[in-house]
Amino acid sequence: MITIHCDNCERELELENKTAGTKVACPHCGDINRVPEAAGAKPARADKAAAAGLPPDHGPEATVRTLRPCRVRARPLSFTGVALVMIAGMVGVVMGLTSEGREWLAILGGIIGVVGTGVLVVWWLKTMSASLVVTNKRTIMKKGILARSSSEVVHDNIRNIQIDQTFWQRVWGVGSIGISSSGQDGIEIQLNDLKGPTDIRKVIDLYRPL
Repeated sequence: MITIHCDNCERELELENKTAGTKVACPHCGDINRVPEAAGAKPARADKAAAAGLPPDHGPEATVRTLRPCRVRARPLSFTGVALVMIAGMVGVVMGLTSEGREWLAILGGIIGVVGTGVLVVWWLKTMSASLVVTNKRTIMKKGILARSSSEVVHDNIRNIQIDQTFWQRVWGVGSIGISSSGQDGIEIQLNDLKGPTDIRKVIDLYRPL
């Protein structure tokens, strides 16, 4: 048996010898801990993340990146169209209030402005309702504002990281990222419209046993 202390709650953990050199979750607090290599085993892999100036691959869990979907960058034409509609609505309101007999123009402009504002609010809510959190031990996807759901994959268990970008998404530097683990057949984490998905993959790869 191997005995270690949790990096987070400091409780003593007794683990089987076969876990040597791997990462295990603490049954008390859920923190991911690295189990020391067995005697005579090959040296542990170099800490690539620490060498790159990021939180080390060992020790307490630390947040490396927190990302949310980019609505404006992902849909610049749509955002520009909504902005122009809102400007047209405000112009209509001003003209309607300053011109005699054109009250209808002020009403129409107000309606257009309210619709445009509603679209922007919906976009903002969608942005705030989803996030991708990369720590030095796992990647976590969170969704929802009132009702919350989450999915996570330990970096040592990641089997595949899938990046999807159209031509225009590459131009604007956004795209979709999908992550699956060795224990699942499908994609467990899928989030769209993220800024710099290739850079996100590079960060996660620093914590994977490649």
